[in-house]
Amino acid sequence: MAESKYDYLKTTEIVRDSIYPPFIGMIYFALKDSNFQIRFTHVNEPYEMKEDAHKHDFDEVFAFVPCTEDLRAYDAESEIYIGESGEKIIINQTCTVHIPAGLVHCPIIHKRVDTPFFFVNCPITPEYSAFIGEEKVDYPVDKEILPDWKP
Repeated sequence: MAESKYDYLKTTEIVRDSIYPPFIGMIYFALKDSNFQIRFTHVNEPYEMKEDAHKHDFDEVFAFVPCTEDLRAYDAESEIYIGESGEKIIINQTCTVHIPAGLVHCPIIHKRVDTPFFFVNCPITPEYSAFIGEEKVDYPVDKEILPDWKP
């Protein structure tokens, strides 16, 4: 196929090792010089995402989407712990969860997975960092997978 003058807009190196073993890979993209990141993890078995309760100085959106033709056919159950007291919300249908800046969240526990789904994390920031208690922990965006933008 002939090259397009717009090929520079396409990013193909978007698979990286998952930060949530036992899952092998994660789809990850961050739009350079913007507040946009998106991360897809394919969840096909129960699993606890063992992250300490933390908060961010940016908003974040989680999406739970079944890997089926019918996007309403969500057949799994996850728990997200939210707020200083760790109140549990149960996810048992296709949905998004908005985590406003400053709201404590985690862990996320995928309790039942009868139909595999994508857990999609959209941090609204160019660089990922978290506050665990009062300590700021940096998780820098991997600059090697960002597209090279050309004028």
